[in-house]
Amino acid sequence: MKKTKLLAGATVLALSLGAGGLVLNNSLQAQAESTTKSTQSQLADVAKTDAESGDKVYVDAQAQVIKSLGEAGKLTVDGQKKPSFEITVHSVKALDSCTLRGFGDKIKPENGKFLLVDISASLAASAAKAVDEEIALMPLDASVFGVSTGQNQKVAYQLDTVASYSCEVENAADIAVGAGDEVRGMLMLDAPYGSGQIVYDPEKTGGWTWSY
Repeated sequence: MKKTKLLAGATVLALSLGAGGLVLNNSLQAQAESTTKSTQSQLADVAKTDAESGDKVYVDAQAQVIKSLGEAGKLTVDGQKKPSFEITVHSVKALDSCTLRGFGDKIKPENGKFLLVDISASLAASAAKAVDEEIALMPLDASVFGVSTGQNQKVAYQLDTVASYSCEVENAADIAVGAGDEVRGMLMLDAPYGSGQIVYDPEKTGGWTWSY
């Protein structure tokens, strides 16, 4: 029986090698087995313009493609214009506490601030062909997000604390989006900063960032 595997394992490498914002190349396996590139080399490989819109692509020193709140990060297959994967951070609300799920008590964040994040994501049905596995997914849980104090600053991860998962969250987002699906919902992060930038970067190799 085939092993289930997150599509992120194949595509996130491409987040720092991209085009159209970012690109899923056909030779990902060979790239994954090659020597890890430096950030400078990764940045040099990011496309200058978005394949779909033609807009200029801006990248920070952490290999993150810079987006505004409400603007989608897009991953496209090499040579195509239509995105295979899209993710958008619509809004971010900093909170000092949240309601404990199932009990109603107030609890405090472990890292400093709770961030209630409104996200949406979609994954094209054709993305299933990009991996030689049974199921293609892109993760959306708290573990694949990070935060920084601003552009070009070091990103802090590990926002998936016991406290963040214990919060009562109305319209909670799914933990992943599958091929052919679209999702939207709320995500709770436990962050050290009440303002700065949200980062989506599942394998810490380059992704997208939104200021909040």
